[in-house]
Amino acid sequence: MKALPASLLVAFLGCGPAVHQNAAGPEAPGTFLITAEQIEKSGAHTAWQVLRQEAPMLQLNEDRNGRPASMGRRGRSTFLLSEAPVIVLDGVRVPDFHALETIEAQSIFTILIYDGIEGTTYYGTDAVNGVVVIKTKDGEQL
Repeated sequence: MKALPASLLVAFLGCGPAVHQNAAGPEAPGTFLITAEQIEKSGAHTAWQVLRQEAPMLQLNEDRNGRPASMGRRGRSTFLLSEAPVIVLDGVRVPDFHALETIEAQSIFTILIYDGIEGTTYYGTDAVNGVVVIKTKDGEQL
C-alpha cells in the first residue's frame, strides 16, 4: 500500500468540520453552551433569567411586571411567523416559552442553543429561529 502525499493529506484534513473550543470543551459552529457553573455564577433564579443574562443571540423581552413577554433571535424579525425558538426540556418540546419562568436555575445541568441551520438539521424546519435545549440535573439520568 502506497503512502499518501503530504499535500493530499493536508487537503483531506482541511475539509473536516470546524469545531471551536470554549471553557467547557469543543463547540460546533452555530451552537452556544451554558454550563451549570456559568448558571451558578450568574445568580439567576429561573431559566428565563439565565437566558436573559447568558445568551447574547436571543432577544428576551418582559412586560411591565417582569414576566416573559416575547422571545426571538437577535437581529431577525418577521411579521407572519413565530419568532420564538423551539424549547426542548429533557428531550420534550415545550409548547410555550413562558414555561422558562417556572424552571429553577439550580436544577439546570446545561443549556445548549442551536442557531440557524443547526437547529433545523436536528429539529426540523419549524426550528429555523433556533432551538434552546435544556438538560436538567434530574433529566440527565433519563
